[in-house]
Amino acid sequence: MPELTEQPSVWPRVAMVAMAAGVFLLDRVTPTGVAIPLLYAAVVPIALWSRHDWDLLVVAIMCTALTGLGFVFSPPDTAMRVALANRAIAVAAIWAATILALQRRRSGKMGELLNYLDVLLQGCLTTEEACAVISRVGPQLFPAEDGSLWAIHQSQKLVEAVARWPTANTGVREFAMTACYALRSGRTYFVDDMQVGPLCNHLATPLPASYICIPLISRGETTGLLHVSHPPRKLSVQIDRILATRAAGRIALALANLKLRAELHTLSVRDLVTGLFNRRYMEESLEREVHRATRTQRQVGIIVLDLDGLQYLNEHFGRDAGDAWLREAARTLQQAVRGSDIVSRSGTEAFTIIMPDTTSAATLQRAEQLRTTLKELRTQQQGAGSGPLNCSLGLSLFPDHGSTGETVLRAAEAASKRAKSGGGGRLLIGESGKERLGR
Repeated sequence: MPELTEQPSVWPRVAMVAMAAGVFLLDRVTPTGVAIPLLYAAVVPIALWSRHDWDLLVVAIMCTALTGLGFVFSPPDTAMRVALANRAIAVAAIWAATILALQRRRSGKMGELLNYLDVLLQGCLTTEEACAVISRVGPQLFPAEDGSLWAIHQSQKLVEAVARWPTANTGVREFAMTACYALRSGRTYFVDDMQVGPLCNHLATPLPASYICIPLISRGETTGLLHVSHPPRKLSVQIDRILATRAAGRIALALANLKLRAELHTLSVRDLVTGLFNRRYMEESLEREVHRATRTQRQVGIIVLDLDGLQYLNEHFGRDAGDAWLREAARTLQQAVRGSDIVSRSGTEAFTIIMPDTTSAATLQRAEQLRTTLKELRTQQQGAGSGPLNCSLGLSLFPDHGSTGETVLRAAEAASKRAKSGGGGRLLIGESGKERLGR
C-alpha cells in the first residue's frame, strides 16, 4: 500500500534562497521595511508549490533572520527605527500567516488520508484485511502518537487488540469492557492531564502523556474501540480529537459493513440448522473441483447420504429432536472426513460429501465408514426402544459417472434414492451395471 507523501523538488528551494538573497540586497539599498513582506508574499507560493511543511517554516525563519540582520547592521536613527518596527510587525504577521497555512495544509492532508482510508476499507473483503489497512494508515494519520484498534467479543465481554501502530507496540492484548470509561459510557473519553481525573484500567506501562478512547458505534451497537495515546518520551503535542473522532466514525462504519457482509455471506452459503454448507455452495464447489480435476487429471468422489428415519423421529419425538440429530450427524460427518472434503446439507434429509483428489476405493471405504458410524450414533442417541434408524448412501465418481459435476451429482442422488426405496441402510454405486449392495 503506497504512502500518501510526495518527495519535494529541489527547485522550489533554490528559488526561495535566490529570492531571499535578492530581497536582502534590495532591503540594504532601500531600507524602508517593506522588503520583508514582499519577500514573504513572493516566496510563499513557491513554498506551497514544494508541498513540504518545512518550507513554510523556512520562509518565516528567513524573514525573522533578515529582520534580525537589519537590527544589527542598521544605524540607530529615527527613520531606521520606524523601518525596523515595521519589519517586526511584518514578521509577527508572517508567523501568524505561516501557522494558519500549516494548519490548513495539515487539515487538507488529513482529509486526503481519511478519503484514502475510505477507499481502502471499501475494497477490503474481510475484517482482517481492514485491520491491516488501519495498521498501515494509522501512523500517517497520527504520526506522533501510538494507536490501537480493539474488537469486542460479545460472548465473553472481552476487548481484544486487532490492530496496532507502531507494530512493535505489544502492550495489553485484551481487557474487560468495564476497564474502559469510553466503553462504559458509550462516549469519547479524553485525558490530557494524567494527574487529573480517573484513568482507564487498560493503559499499558509506562503511562502515556495523554490519550483518547473512542467507542466504535454503528447502527446503535458498540463493536470496538479506537485508542490513541501520546507517548511520554516524545515532545508533548495535543492529540487531534476531531481527526480521531472522524477516523473512528469511518472505521466503525467500514467494520460494520464488513460484518454485515460476512453475515449475509454465511446465510447465503450455510444451512441454519446444521451450520454446514448448503446446496448452493455445494454445487458451486463441485463445479470448481470438477474443473480442477479435469486440469490435473484427478478424480472427485461424491457421497450422498440420506437419513432413513428422520421423518419418523420428527413425528414421534418432535422437530427439535430431529434438528438435534441433524446437528449431531453433521458434527460426526465433519469429524470423519478429510480437511479438503466438503460436507453440505443438500436436502431435508440428505447430506452430500465432495471428496477431491480421491479414488473409487477410497470413496467406497469412506462411505461404508460413514454408514456404520451414523448407525451407531443413532442407536446411542435414541436408545434400543426406538429401533435402528439407518441411512442410505449413493456414490459416484468423476469422470467415471459423468463429464460434468451436475451429471455426477445426479448419479449419486439417484443411487441414494434407490437404496432408500429398497429398504434403506444400504450403499449403492450410481452407475448402471456397477451397482452393488453395500456390506
